[in-house]
Amino acid sequence: MSEATLVFGADGGGTKTLGILADRSGTELARMQVGPGNPNVAGVDAAARNLLELIGGCCELAKRSPLEIGAAVFGLAGVGSQVVRASLDEALRVLAAPRGWSSLRMFLETDARIALEGAFGGGAGIVLIAGTGSNVIGKLPSGDVTSVGGWGRVLGDEGSGYAIGLEAARAVAREIDGRGDAPRLRALLADRFGWTSRDRVIAAVYQEKFDLASVAPVVLGAASEGDAAAVRILESAAHQLAATLRALVIRMEGSTPVGVVFTGGLIDHDTPYAAILRHAIGTQVPGAEVVPALYPPARGAVILAHQRLQGR
Repeated sequence: MSEATLVFGADGGGTKTLGILADRSGTELARMQVGPGNPNVAGVDAAARNLLELIGGCCELAKRSPLEIGAAVFGLAGVGSQVVRASLDEALRVLAAPRGWSSLRMFLETDARIALEGAFGGGAGIVLIAGTGSNVIGKLPSGDVTSVGGWGRVLGDEGSGYAIGLEAARAVAREIDGRGDAPRLRALLADRFGWTSRDRVIAAVYQEKFDLASVAPVVLGAASEGDAAAVRILESAAHQLAATLRALVIRMEGSTPVGVVFTGGLIDHDTPYAAILRHAIGTQVPGAEVVPALYPPARGAVILAHQRLQGR
């Protein structure tokens, strides 16, 4: 049997999965991209096949054997549920056996976890996530990982795309009633989604299971044009996210200032919301400093795999 001296890390979402094969010093040997790794999107068996294909493809490119991999970490969207994680883990074991890879040590992590590890190169810091949902996850100076928020749309997800979309829908409802002040948002959502009347809004939200998070980009666009109602919605969302961040910063004793990396489709590039959130953090969380990520999530998965190889 080959000596297990390589590590493998992957970052998988709903459309694509990037894998990196590296040696024990962290030097990249090969990288490859395949289809979705999110089991809730692709299905458990299809996601497992994609992940194993990624390992095989990277090893083929590097002309190395998968049996040389001492630890493989898959950082995936959709594995926050223990039930889903257990199902995917079982599928990986079953599908790996015919390939002769039963001895391969594979670990499942959330996409947030590998983003955190990559953002700070394995060190302490906080990742603030604002996409469809929201979460704040941090690595303490002790090495312990903890989070605040991430309770889902019913119990939490403050400052998320869903929360922003919901507030926009509420603003439009008040505008239709004549008890609000969001004429521009009302016009934009009528044009974009056909929300031309009370009946259409109610049907979309209550009967058609409309994806409220899809409204968030419209709000960001309106805010960039100076619409007051859109700006108010983003300021309120940013205030709530900053309060969530503050709760975690308080736990980061020994790290001053605490580094914070933005991730998620609403804030991981230069958007009006990212600018408003930076300002809110600056005024509400003086112990935090927004910084760029050191490495992307796939590299974070490699770092975690290296830790597993070392027995950590």
